[in-house]
Amino acid sequence: MNAERFMNNLKTIAGIGRNDLNGIDRLAFSPYYYQALKELEKYLKERDFQTRVDAIGNLFVTYNPDNKDEFIMLGSHLDTVKNGGLYDGALGVFAGLEALESIKEKGLKLNYGLILAVFNAEEGSEMGGTFGSRTICGRNDFSDKGFEERLKKYDLTLEDIRACKINFDNIKAFIELHIEQGPTLYNESIDIGVVNGIVGITRYDLKVFGESNHAGTTMMKYRNDPIKKLPKIIKELFDLADEYEDPFVMTIGDIKVVPGMYNVIPREANLFIEVRDMSQDNINKFFEKLGKFLSDEKFDYSLEKMIEKPSVKLDKNIMSLIEKSAQDLKLSYKEMSSGAGHDAKEISHLVPTGMIFVPSVDGISHSPKEYTKEEDLEKGVRLLIEFLKNI
Repeated sequence: MNAERFMNNLKTIAGIGRNDLNGIDRLAFSPYYYQALKELEKYLKERDFQTRVDAIGNLFVTYNPDNKDEFIMLGSHLDTVKNGGLYDGALGVFAGLEALESIKEKGLKLNYGLILAVFNAEEGSEMGGTFGSRTICGRNDFSDKGFEERLKKYDLTLEDIRACKINFDNIKAFIELHIEQGPTLYNESIDIGVVNGIVGITRYDLKVFGESNHAGTTMMKYRNDPIKKLPKIIKELFDLADEYEDPFVMTIGDIKVVPGMYNVIPREANLFIEVRDMSQDNINKFFEKLGKFLSDEKFDYSLEKMIEKPSVKLDKNIMSLIEKSAQDLKLSYKEMSSGAGHDAKEISHLVPTGMIFVPSVDGISHSPKEYTKEEDLEKGVRLLIEFLKNI
C-alpha cells in the first residue's frame, strides 16, 4: 500500500464538511455529502476506474481487468452523524480505494473482479439507518405507509428505490473494514478485531402513569406522581441488565415528563429503553422480566415495542480467512461482536460477509474526538489487501 496516498485521500475527501467544532457534518443527502462524492468520483475517473452512482447517492467502483464473471464487494459508508469524526465509515471507503489502487499498480492477478461500494445514509435520516445498503439489497419495507412520503423529501420515488436494487448472484462475498467504536482493542493492545456478528437492537417505550394536579395546592401525601416511581424502576432496569454477559447492553436513552411544567404534577413519565445483544432470546427475556416486575409492583404502565432488528452472525469461512490473513502479516487479533449496526449487516442476508475492526483510541466514536492511530489504520488496510489476495 501507499500509506501517504491513503492518508491524504482520507484526510482530504473525508474531511469535507468539517465544522467550527472540528467535527464533520457530512450528513446523508446533504450538500457536503454530494461534494465529497463528486470529489471521490473525480479522483477515480482520473485513474481510469469504472464508476456508477445510483439514484440515492451510492457510488460503485469496479476493477475487473481480466473480465471475471464473479466479484468480491468491499466498502463502507461516506456519510457521518452530525458533528462526527473522520474515521467512522470513511475508513472502509478509503481503505477500499487504496486496496484497488495497490492491486492495480502491482498488476496482481485475482480470481474475482472487485467492486468498491460507497454507501449513503448508513448513519440514518428520515429513511432510517443503513438506507443505502438496505436499498441495494431490496430490504426496504414498502408496506410502511410513510415510506413513500419520506422519500419525497429527497426527491425520490418508489421507482427510484426499486431501480437501485442490484443482483447479488455474481457477488461471492462482502468485506467491510471499520473502526471498532469501542475500547476493547485499544485497551487490550490488539491489532485487529475479527467480527463474528452484529448485535440485534430492540427498543421499547415505557410509560409510567400518575395523575396531573396543581403543584402548589396538592400536598405530598395526596400525590400520584410517576416521577416518584422512577428510581425503583431504573434500579430494576440496571439490575436486570447486570444478569447478562457481554455484549449485552441496556440504555435508557431519554426520559420525558408530561406535561413537563414547573407548576404541574406530571401525569406521565416516558422512558426510551434500548437493549442490544447477539441473543434475541436474552433480549426477549429481559423485557419479559421487566414486564413482570412492573405488574408485580402494581405500577400503572404501558410497555410498547418500537423497533426490533435481530442480530446476524457473520460468515465463519470469511472469518477464518481474515484470521489467516492476520497471521500472514503477523498481526494480533481477537474474535468479537459488533455492538453497532453496519452496512455489512444488510448484505449478510444475501452473501457471505465479514468485518474487520481496528482500534479506536479510548473507544470514542460519533465525536470530533474520534481517533485511530495511523499505524493502526495502515495495519487494517494491509490486512484488507491481504484478505483480497487470499480470497
